[in-house]
Amino acid sequence: MAGSQKTHSTQQAITWTSWLLRIGLAFVFLYAAIASFVRPDDWIGFLPGFATTIVDPKLLLDLFSIAQIVLAVWLLTGWWLRYAALFAAAMLAGIILANPTQLLLTFRDIGLLFAAVALAILSWHARSE
Repeated sequence: MAGSQKTHSTQQAITWTSWLLRIGLAFVFLYAAIASFVRPDDWIGFLPGFATTIVDPKLLLDLFSIAQIVLAVWLLTGWWLRYAALFAAAMLAGIILANPTQLLLTFRDIGLLFAAVALAILSWHARSE
């Protein structure tokens, strides 16, 4: 394969990989946000106790859900992607750290955290070429 063909092929792979990661992460954040609006009682228990003593749990859940929707749209737009991916990673890390006794459920978030970090690295790499 000639050099320019290989470069084009690599760039296409990066583009597709980025899109797949962005869609997957955005879906997760959108699903959680919509589900928390539809059935808030199923989600309030995952909020950290220290936060629910400061802010009304329903209000906190609504604000977090709005942040998740904004993040999902941000990921899909690709605007400043590395920062969106890093924000997603931070949000997922926060969910994991805030729920240490819920590993039965949050173990999936560890994989999503690494997907968000991979997306940040991928977008950083794609910009530097």
